[in-house]
Amino acid sequence: MGENFSKEILEKYVLQMIADKGAGLNDDDKEEEKDRLLYELNKKVNEAVVGALPEEKANKLEQMIDEKGDDLSENEVVAVVYGSQDEINEAVRKVMDEFRENYLNGNV
Repeated sequence: MGENFSKEILEKYVLQMIADKGAGLNDDDKEEEKDRLLYELNKKVNEAVVGALPEEKANKLEQMIDEKGDDLSENEVVAVVYGSQDEINEAVRKVMDEFRENYLNGNV
């Protein structure tokens, strides 16, 4: 998460995946597919972030997610994970690469 994986970057990533797949979607279907993929990718990214954290921080973050859900801000997440950013970035990159490969192969 953090600056390296902002919503805008994830959206661009997903749009590039759709273009790379060459699905030939009309604008409405493309928007729907983008939303679906963003939702799925965000779930995977969140799992990767939690998985890369030390247990104490992971538990705190999970508690915050349970309490706030979609109202949890990126700043609040960054405050919890600060100090583990390199591990998190690596975990998120790996998840994004795997997600892209699965999508291009028709598994998402």
